[in-house]
Amino acid sequence: MKLSREAKHHARRLFDASFLNGRLDPKTCLALADTLLSSRPRFVDAILQELMRLVRLELNTHEALIQSATPLDACSEAQITAALRARDDQATIAVALEPSLLGGVRIRLGSDVWDGSVAAKLEKIKAPTSL
Repeated sequence: MKLSREAKHHARRLFDASFLNGRLDPKTCLALADTLLSSRPRFVDAILQELMRLVRLELNTHEALIQSATPLDACSEAQITAALRARDDQATIAVALEPSLLGGVRIRLGSDVWDGSVAAKLEKIKAPTSL
């Protein structure tokens, strides 16, 4: 289903109004969605769908994942976490073990990825180089 300009416009306005002090406020967002549902404007389903997409994208930009082949020591984890917090103070940070990395660390914050793993280095060596 193609989204109309009107629906996109209304969803964007609701999304922008969902911020409180520069952060997405879940209570405000839900209250706006409830108001939208009670008023039942034209394209209400499309507006809500686009609003959910915008909220999901916003939340994903503040998710960080630290993956390592072996458990990180407390000092390393604290340094990485501090660096991520310096980039994005709203980030929710998760740490996971990923043995397929073979060694090193892969960090993802939103769509940014920093890959210092052995597996990535091996893959880079294996890939043909183009001149």
